[in-house]
Amino acid sequence: MLKKSISMYKENILSELKNKNAIGTAGDKNTGFNCLTVSWGGIGVLWGKEVAFVFVRKSRYTYEFLEKSQSFTLSFLDDCYKDQVFYLGTHSGRVEDKVKNAGLSYTYDPDYDGAYIKEASYCFKMKKLYEISLPWEKLPKDIIEKFYKDGDEHTMFICEIKQFLVSEEYDELH
Repeated sequence: MLKKSISMYKENILSELKNKNAIGTAGDKNTGFNCLTVSWGGIGVLWGKEVAFVFVRKSRYTYEFLEKSQSFTLSFLDDCYKDQVFYLGTHSGRVEDKVKNAGLSYTYDPDYDGAYIKEASYCFKMKKLYEISLPWEKLPKDIIEKFYKDGDEHTMFICEIKQFLVSEEYDELH
């Protein structure tokens, strides 16, 4: 992967999250790693820092890794990995090595003490800055009824983007 300035990111994050489902990976050398598909979030500037924010349900296994570690990555894969992304989103790392079973692999970065999906076209390496559970009392009733009937709420994680990596193939095309 090639290191690039975040200002080189030219994709439409709305389209990327809706259509590609980023793979969020949390963990470090001590905790290990787990990933999940991410389709709720965005990027921007907060507190003078370039950040990404994602929403993770407390029931997800990756949530436990996000709670214990400061490292979090967002890996975006090409459309040819659609089946693998679907697999990651429908299987739990609690019961299997879902990355391996999906035919993908992690790349561990010892300088960062985090991991990302090796097959990614591009990746954001990030450090967790802040987390907050969505306040139930302030959510509109129709949102609660549509997304939270089972009580499985989201936590918003705000992460500082520390590095933007792109594959050589992606770099050549863009």
